[in-house]
Amino acid sequence: MNLRSKLFKKPWQQKDPAGRAAAVRTDQDPELEAELPRLAQHDESALVRLAALERINTEPFWLDARLRESEPAILEAADHFLARSVLREPRAELEAARLEWFQQVSDQALVRAVAERSPLLALRRAALARITSQGFLGDRYATETDDELAAELLARLDQPSTLERVIGALRSRNKKRARAAAEKLEHVRSEQGQGSPGQAASERLVGEAEQLARGDFHGDAREIIAGLRRRWDETDAHPEGMTRRFESAMRIAEAARNRPPPAAPGEPETTQPGEAELPDAALAAAAGHLRTRIREGQRADPAELLAGWDRAWNQLVDVSPADEQLKHELLPLLRELQAQIQQRKAAPAADHASKPAPAVDFDARLDETAATLEAGDIARSHDQIRRLRSEFDRLPKRQRPGPAGGRLQRMEGRLKEMRNWQHWSNNQLRDELIARIEALPASGQHPDAITAALKAARSEWKRLEGLEILPGDKRRFAAPSGQWRRFQNACKGAFEAARPYFKKREQVQQDNLATLHEFIAAGKAAAEDPTTEIATLLGFQRKARQAIRRMDDLPPKARGGSAAGLRDLMDRLSKRLDAVFSEVESTKRRLVTEARTLAHEKDLKTAIDKAKALQNQWQKAGSGRRKVEQQLWQEFREPIDPLFARLKGEQTERQAADQQAHAELEALCVQAEELVELPEDELEGARGRLTGLIDQWLQMNPRPARLNLRFEKAERRFEERLQAHHAKIEQRERERLWSLASALQELWARRVRGETGDLSHELPATETSDPAIRVLADKARIVAAAEPDLDQLARTAEQGLAAARQVTVEMEFLSGLDTPADDQPLRMDYQVQRLARRMSERERQPDLATELAELQTRWAQSLPHPPDHHAELARRFERARQIIEGMTGST
Repeated sequence: MNLRSKLFKKPWQQKDPAGRAAAVRTDQDPELEAELPRLAQHDESALVRLAALERINTEPFWLDARLRESEPAILEAADHFLARSVLREPRAELEAARLEWFQQVSDQALVRAVAERSPLLALRRAALARITSQGFLGDRYATETDDELAAELLARLDQPSTLERVIGALRSRNKKRARAAAEKLEHVRSEQGQGSPGQAASERLVGEAEQLARGDFHGDAREIIAGLRRRWDETDAHPEGMTRRFESAMRIAEAARNRPPPAAPGEPETTQPGEAELPDAALAAAAGHLRTRIREGQRADPAELLAGWDRAWNQLVDVSPADEQLKHELLPLLRELQAQIQQRKAAPAADHASKPAPAVDFDARLDETAATLEAGDIARSHDQIRRLRSEFDRLPKRQRPGPAGGRLQRMEGRLKEMRNWQHWSNNQLRDELIARIEALPASGQHPDAITAALKAARSEWKRLEGLEILPGDKRRFAAPSGQWRRFQNACKGAFEAARPYFKKREQVQQDNLATLHEFIAAGKAAAEDPTTEIATLLGFQRKARQAIRRMDDLPPKARGGSAAGLRDLMDRLSKRLDAVFSEVESTKRRLVTEARTLAHEKDLKTAIDKAKALQNQWQKAGSGRRKVEQQLWQEFREPIDPLFARLKGEQTERQAADQQAHAELEALCVQAEELVELPEDELEGARGRLTGLIDQWLQMNPRPARLNLRFEKAERRFEERLQAHHAKIEQRERERLWSLASALQELWARRVRGETGDLSHELPATETSDPAIRVLADKARIVAAAEPDLDQLARTAEQGLAAARQVTVEMEFLSGLDTPADDQPLRMDYQVQRLARRMSERERQPDLATELAELQTRWAQSLPHPPDHHAELARRFERARQIIEGMTGST
């Protein structure tokens, strides 16, 4: 790094965190881009780290920050990024870090989103493990792409209604999972004592049979029917309801497959099907009847013969090659019959020549009806066929067109078949509707949702009825009576389950209505009371506007009257507020007039006082209408503002006059600050100079608050430095005392060990005025003398031991430490003496620091101690001293 880069740092290298963060977001410096990873991980400022992370904006860095950081802003930004990232990209290499992050996520919406949309299997598994909602787990089972995870979800499903819904959703999409869910449902029901053995298998077979009955299958119908029968017989213990549904569906399927043709007049019906290589039995019978009538020369209507063949041909479901071959063989006969029909139309009999031809074009209308039938419009087809049948039957028998009659008859049969299918299908829908209603009480839905579902169910039931009951029908209801009773009972049960909520809500609405009536009464009373304040009236008006928007909280029958009462209240409040506002505005107009008279006031001070009084009256007058209030305020300020402008000018002149005094005060501050900066050894001599500056300062008035603070700060700093200087001197004296005390104890220990001779040369220097040090120095010189009196010194040491023990006990008392058992009597005596002293000298109690200094001096003066006892006492004394110094803050 060169000198220029050291002196002129780049914006992203500055000290200010906000500036650095802004530079990190916007600068395009290559050096910055290289430093972004380091800044994102190690910068001391959270703002800079967040800016670097947003600049990098990659998942590994966000994951690292989310797992390492504790800054709320960074954690929130990381969660926001990761919540989107884990739903978009698999990133298998980040699976472990993602799982570690996901364990810290508490947002349930995000947990559900991960369980539903995360492309990473491990994340989906972890999310689903934290979800207990049966409905959600069932939805995920139906849509989960991983079979193993789906099996885990199925193992957790134990709610029958959810399993039933899942089975219905999967029946057409994933039969394997649908069967597994059905088996689980059977297991759950058997455990709950609700199901019967084999119910799931029975439901599957019934579903397949009903699908076959609807014609939704592929392959040979005979083989499918035989296979269903065989599988049904292999399963034991079918529920009774399942058996009825299965047999009904199988009868419909067999009837659709083996539907017999209508029998020819005078000929018994043929019901036995032919072999697989032969034409259809009904078609063969129609062909035989046609050949027999023509071969025997029997008199027959060609239209009737042709209609019989058409009926048999149109009833075929699958046209086989044998059927085509039979049609090809009969084609000459069919053409001959068609020719005879055309001749009859071209040359009508003479006895019918005088009768008018039918005016109805049956063929065109039959074609239209056939198209309507093919479109599945049963209601319109029923109406068309009914009209055609009426018009057809009104014609004389000889004028009725035979082919049209045959087509009409076939259409009537087809319509009946479609209506039967519709009735069967609608009954299935009604059963499903009943099942949904029966499940409502245990669904946990809100009662309003239950009532909405009941309304929708009744509307659906009515719609199904409307589809089946057509004009001209003799029956009034399409649904079976038993099914209708089940539906009514289910609706009643669901509503009874929700009834307690409605009663409670009705009670709450009644309470709200009572509260509203009290509010309206209080509001009217406030509007009528002339002493009511404007704020109170405005509060009532605001609450009334809020209440009129919440009419849903009231009983339905009372909403209209309540709204009228609120509107009446708001009208009264508006009238009262208008009157109050008019009074306020009148008062303020008077104040504007008085303010304009201030322009003629000669004395500025008097004018300013009056202006302030008018302003005070303006505030007390209250608020009026905003628009009028603003206009009056401008008129009020117009004569007053010049007065305050003049006052400001005079104040400026006074300020200029005070600048000289201000400069003198600043000079005193500078002198005081210079005294503060003197060397320590000159501070004591400068105290008199500072006292003189203080006297000069107090004689000068006025003194600005800022300069007062400045001078007081300098004075305070001077005293602090002087006290610190004294503290240093005291510290040196204390260190000298402890050094001498240590030397004294050491010399005495050496004497006790038997060392002789003059040891004075080992004593430290003791030039001081401190009496305690001088006393200790005298003792040291006695011990260090060439021929000391050891007996006397031993007695002195014993006396010092007793004094030291007393000092140690007092130190332990002040520090709160426990005293050994041997010294407990000393401590008890000291506590009694201390209590008595406090009671007698209540006004002269020393502080803790003073007591500590006194005890330290007494300890030093108690030296020397017998070496056998000194170490333990010194340890106790030092431990107590450290605690007391911590309590006084002198450590």
